[in-house]
Amino acid sequence: MIKVFLVEDENIIRQGIKNNIEWKANGFELVGEAGDGEYAYPMILKSQPDILLTDIKMPFMDGLELSRLVKKALPKTQIIVFSGYNEFDYAKEAIKIGISDYLLKPVTSVSLMDALKKVADKIQEEQEHSRLLERYFIDYEKYMDFPDKTDYSGVDRKLIRNFLKTGNAEECGRFIDEYFEAVGEGNYMSLLLRQYMTMDIFYCVQEFIRTLNISEEETSSELMDLKRVTKAIERADRTMDYLKELFTFALALRDKSSGNRYGLLIQEARDYIAENYGNSEFSLNMIAGYIGVSPGYFSSIFKQGTGQSFIEYLTKVRIDHACELLRCTTLRTSEIGEKAGYNDPHYFSTAFKKIMGQSPKEFRNNISQEREEK
Repeated sequence: MIKVFLVEDENIIRQGIKNNIEWKANGFELVGEAGDGEYAYPMILKSQPDILLTDIKMPFMDGLELSRLVKKALPKTQIIVFSGYNEFDYAKEAIKIGISDYLLKPVTSVSLMDALKKVADKIQEEQEHSRLLERYFIDYEKYMDFPDKTDYSGVDRKLIRNFLKTGNAEECGRFIDEYFEAVGEGNYMSLLLRQYMTMDIFYCVQEFIRTLNISEEETSSELMDLKRVTKAIERADRTMDYLKELFTFALALRDKSSGNRYGLLIQEARDYIAENYGNSEFSLNMIAGYIGVSPGYFSSIFKQGTGQSFIEYLTKVRIDHACELLRCTTLRTSEIGEKAGYNDPHYFSTAFKKIMGQSPKEFRNNISQEREEK
């Protein structure tokens, strides 16, 4: 949900906006409201909304002053202001402050929703293109908890492997920038620590490349020469440039080997599902944790790589296994459901019929009838 805070001194207008917008249905959550900027400001700092809706002319603290304070304290918060026709100078000042949109009064529900969705798209795009470390490493918070950012060897390797499995060439530069930002300038400016970090990453990439189904000739590159690594470590900027080139090279080899960006990860996911589909507690969060990426990101790339959602794929695997047991064993239907990952016999029967067009009992009876006819 995109969080929205509303500031409007005219109570009738504020209540109209509050009650006439279908907030949740459109992906928004109204986290607070106020009648003037002075009262609103501490509430905004506490709720930290993604979007601030505010009138320009208000008593005590107007919308311009409120916008200045909010932009300083919460620079990522997007601001939409309401203004009358005779307040053009206010509007020009608001634009200088960095507002996202400017709506003339009276504001209709349709125009407001259009503006909200436009700003929400911008927010989501920024979120999608930021914090790559969080996307590729589900335990990123644990990494950030290290007090001096030096005890990160195991965390570092998992993070690098996950990016090598699912990242793309366009993300390499930003990924390295965020990585170095996360470990702290004081750490990567130290030659000794930078040497340790870079060599650790180098061997991690080298190990990853060895797992690819490609010849040694194809992996040959001056980027893989230790002399090049040693020279790059001499300066922090050279180190970052080298690592960006190294990652881009590794991802190109991966894509050439697997045929698609997600090949390795999808195969790893399929293998894990094949081993665990019988667990009734098996979930998207469980497999995302095993792979090492966030559940939302795993769901997205799994759908892109297989053409099916995780649930669709898991259900098909379970039902296929149930069909095999119905054909080849005399187990009761409830027992087969349990082995296929369904503790509830009714739910198993419903899922089976949805996929196969008949109940498990009907499926088994039809198999028996076919055998008798033969």
